[in-house]
Amino acid sequence: MRLSILSLSLLCGFAHADTQAAADSAELETIEVTGAKSLTTGNYKNIAERNVASIRDVLADRADINVGGGSLSAQYLSIRAAGQNKIDLVVDGTATATQAWYHQGRFQLDPAMIKVIGVEKGAGSASAGIGATSGAVRARTVEAADFLKEGQNFGVRVGAEINSNKGGSGNLAVYGSSHGFDGLLMGSWLNDRNYRAGSGYTDTKTRSSEANNTARKQGNYLAKVGYRFNDDHKIGLSYRHERYYGVGADRLEFVMDDRTGPTESLQKTTNLSYEGRNLGFIRDVEANLYHLKIEDNRNAWATINRSTVDLGGGRHSEALTTGGNVNFTSELPGSHLLKYGVNLRNEKTNSQDKRSGYVDGERKREYGLYVEGIWSLSPVTLTTGLRYDHFDLTTTGNPVGSGNREAADGQLNPSLGLTWDINPNWAFNAKLNYAARSPQLASANTLTDTRGSAAAARGLRTVDPNLKLERARLAEIGLHWHNNHFSVKGSVFQQTVYNHYSSLNDKRVHNRGTLRTTGYELDASYRWNNLTARLAMAYAKPEADFVIANDPLDIVPQGRKWVTGLSYTFPQANLEIGWRGRFTQSKDYTADNVQRHRAGYGVHDVYLNWKPLTDMNVNFAVNNIGNKLYYSHSQRVAPNAPPSRGREVRLGVNYRF
Repeated sequence: MRLSILSLSLLCGFAHADTQAAADSAELETIEVTGAKSLTTGNYKNIAERNVASIRDVLADRADINVGGGSLSAQYLSIRAAGQNKIDLVVDGTATATQAWYHQGRFQLDPAMIKVIGVEKGAGSASAGIGATSGAVRARTVEAADFLKEGQNFGVRVGAEINSNKGGSGNLAVYGSSHGFDGLLMGSWLNDRNYRAGSGYTDTKTRSSEANNTARKQGNYLAKVGYRFNDDHKIGLSYRHERYYGVGADRLEFVMDDRTGPTESLQKTTNLSYEGRNLGFIRDVEANLYHLKIEDNRNAWATINRSTVDLGGGRHSEALTTGGNVNFTSELPGSHLLKYGVNLRNEKTNSQDKRSGYVDGERKREYGLYVEGIWSLSPVTLTTGLRYDHFDLTTTGNPVGSGNREAADGQLNPSLGLTWDINPNWAFNAKLNYAARSPQLASANTLTDTRGSAAAARGLRTVDPNLKLERARLAEIGLHWHNNHFSVKGSVFQQTVYNHYSSLNDKRVHNRGTLRTTGYELDASYRWNNLTARLAMAYAKPEADFVIANDPLDIVPQGRKWVTGLSYTFPQANLEIGWRGRFTQSKDYTADNVQRHRAGYGVHDVYLNWKPLTDMNVNFAVNNIGNKLYYSHSQRVAPNAPPSRGREVRLGVNYRF
């Protein structure tokens, strides 16, 4: 399906216009999901007024981000054609770059626990944190103050949703605050069976429109407690436990029935935080110390005499991360700001099964130091930064052959940003950011997934002694115009990644070459009384001087994407109705030296959000009205890749006591 600009313009409606441009140096465009203050100014939504069950739903209105099909544990995330091995999910300042099994585990996040979510695109500024070369999804979780009504010390919130396409979910939260203490305990569950794909799809296993291997369950909880000493000082402790489980194939991102059995992915995050203000020269400080543990449990599949067998006893794998951040902000004379701090992160893996026993995996230590100035030179705001990153990597080595096991490197990177408020209606912005990223550890499961011999285990790797940090350079310019009713903003960019790392399947960690991605983005909106309209478009074209793989973990070529919408609000009835269109143009490209084709598609959704009572929300949606059979561009091109969901009707209700 090829969509011309003319045909799209005839189809256009618009929904969910943005309010105003992001103002801080990171330029996060955020979606507020509980009504609390967002990370920055920008786009925001209230989760109580949307049908949200996954990261894919939360980011559905964005043209510059794409999420693949399949179950919650299978979906691939990409930003500007960069795969999720190159981007990070940062929740309450906690993050890991390591997975327990292939691409599963790092991007599973329950939206019911999110207060606000934002997106960074491309190489970040000096304060963006460790490994910020290709973008990040940043989120903050809910706390008691987000749910408590005015004058209330204790409350309960309950919610549930049913989905006609084989799913249902629910959540319950209890929370309170007294004498400086506050606490929250939230639990949620989800049960998705194999969903039905669009019209014309017949699965080779189910012999129906149900996409095999897309069923998944989850049971999660979040516990938080905090104490505010006074207006300037607060400490907090949180524990987030997420469990994704079910019976399925060993590779959840495929629609197949190979090596079927129970699979379980757990993420356990403990986070100690401190927020302080008015500390002399230091205006404010945010600090946290965390431990993040990802576990993967599944059958111990192995290849013996060219046959796949279950060794019995199961395979247990772990990815462990310990980290910390201290971020300071100081005010300088003349309304200028100085940001500075340190980021630390240690990661390691292990795996065990009956055949291999316990195998200690790769280890990595890294740290970053940064300083960033935000200079208010009205009508110009200038951001300058300098960041130093260093890593030490130790691999396992390989039983067959020789090679180095250790590598280390450090790098200094500058960043520069400029915003020029030409007049009340026009603003110009530009940035030139450099950032570095260390190599990713091999997935923990691959330490014992031997496929017939110890030497065949993909997690047993050597390393090039001359290995260098991957370095990204982002050059971007943009314009923003708005008046009482219209808002239009757009940008063009080029990102170049030097010393691009080899894939995780290579037995030797090395630098491959240079990747250059060029693209552009546009977002236009119109508001008139209670009518809101929007059109967004994004395109990114990656080109490398090495062979691009069909695996979507690192580089994901995809077609130009459009998001359109139209919504109308009835204030007296507290009712909003709307329509959203999602369109992606076809894409031809080469991967693994084979010509590939991604088919274009167009999908339409309608929704209704109603607030009959102050503390009650009812939301209704029909997604993929036309029951279109389509495949997301944020996944591999293969016969066994999962189709996206067909038509689904959702009804959700939540109430706050």
